[in-house]
Amino acid sequence: MALPSSVLVRMFAVAMRLLFHTVCLLMIALPLGSATAAPLAYSVNSDQPLGDTLHVLDLADGTALPVGAGVSSFGGVRLDIEGLAMAPDLSLWAADDDSTRLFRINTATGLVIQESDVLITGLDSTIANDYGLTFTCDGTLLASSVVSQSLFSIDTSTGVATRIGAAGSLGVNISAIASHGAEPARIYGLGNGLLGDEGPQDTRSLYEISLLDGTTTLIGALGPAVADYAEAGLSFDTEGALWAITDRSQSGQPSEILQLNLETGLASVASTTTIIGFESLAIAPPGGCEPGTPQIPALDASGRRLAILALMLTGLFGLRQRLS
Repeated sequence: MALPSSVLVRMFAVAMRLLFHTVCLLMIALPLGSATAAPLAYSVNSDQPLGDTLHVLDLADGTALPVGAGVSSFGGVRLDIEGLAMAPDLSLWAADDDSTRLFRINTATGLVIQESDVLITGLDSTIANDYGLTFTCDGTLLASSVVSQSLFSIDTSTGVATRIGAAGSLGVNISAIASHGAEPARIYGLGNGLLGDEGPQDTRSLYEISLLDGTTTLIGALGPAVADYAEAGLSFDTEGALWAITDRSQSGQPSEILQLNLETGLASVASTTTIIGFESLAIAPPGGCEPGTPQIPALDASGRRLAILALMLTGLFGLRQRLS
């Protein structure tokens, strides 16, 4: 037997009051600005014995949630994904140093999208590239190579890499790059630490990279707050803040998640990851592409919970209006 509409209205009213109080309690418990202070990101725990796995990272506390059982294609696992970047169309691209392959990753399954899988050609070496990867606003994919200390653009459809500037123009071991803005884009690079296997060069600093000739300009050292590391990942969020993640698996330590000052290079530690081996980072597509257009803030886990509750309140209110 169907309940009278008056009873349904009262039931919805009670549910709405409960949800309202829940939202209020959550808002009180959350610090101001927490909805956009630390976004979620993609990263891959590289150099794992059974292959790499895509993870979603909460940059606020370092929580790492796996997506699927491992990055694989045609039955073969990927063993050393060094670079990760999000394209303007929100597709996620990766470069594997073990197979010298470029490909898209399905963010729902963590698997390689097979039709995108191409061999990277035109590099100086097929090993020890320790790729940094980023897209610019016009969809150009840029990659840095540690072994040749050079910057390249890569054709995503063919895998052909074209050097920008002279061989070795970076002059330092940079394994992480990130782009922001347009006409021209500003490219930032993060140097390797002492745990890397490329020699004793300590380049734990932030650099700006010229798109004209592939040379670097030192911005500044990361500072004493950052523990030593090997390779790293670098990415901007939708608010224009620069984040990094450092690989400390050589010392058996989890990765550090950093926030970097674009003017000085100084870094602060936001969190450490719950598992070991991350050296790539992708948060958002290229930002700052249309000057004067505000970026859409990315909600963190708490922000999303509030948004879901707000949508529930809105839906319940609409149903109540229809029933009254």
